[in-house]
Amino acid sequence: MVISHKIDDYSTLIISNYSGGKQIGFIYLYDTNSKYLGYFGIIKDGETLPQNIQHSNKILNIYFHEAELLSILDTLRNENPVYVKFNTTLKWGSLSTGKEPVGEGELTP
Repeated sequence: MVISHKIDDYSTLIISNYSGGKQIGFIYLYDTNSKYLGYFGIIKDGETLPQNIQHSNKILNIYFHEAELLSILDTLRNENPVYVKFNTTLKWGSLSTGKEPVGEGELTP
């Protein structure tokens, strides 16, 4: 089963010299009512990603490599609506956008 939550707010934490060594950041995700949905954990390139998980309290931990960080932030900054999705069987997680028209392009002044 795939669960989906609309992301309305986010915050970031980028870590320097983290003692664990693998994880370099977090993108915390919130819904319309500022309810905490979970985070995207940012893992150093070349390291094995931890398994994505939905905890018993429904909080999500979805992991990406650092090479994806700018793309994730760009999507969160510039697209609406955006969703976090998690497949409870296969354990994949994603950041996705809503339906958009083909060739929409960006508005230019």
